[in-house]
Amino acid sequence: MCIRDRLKIISFYAKKARGTMVRYLVEHQVQDLEGLLSFNSDGYRYSAADTQDPMQPVFVR
Repeated sequence: MCIRDRLKIISFYAKKARGTMVRYLVEHQVQDLEGLLSFNSDGYRYSAADTQDPMQPVFVR
């Protein structure tokens, strides 16, 4: 969700997304950053445009 050109975190969705991401990482046996960035589930995807620090990737819905 974007408000005044800034992303907004909604805690309910963030918690659900964390669980979904952990499940994805375990099921796909992800062990590197490329595998993490390929996460695309429940409408969440990696956003290079919103990521300022490559070690803190931003995922949007």
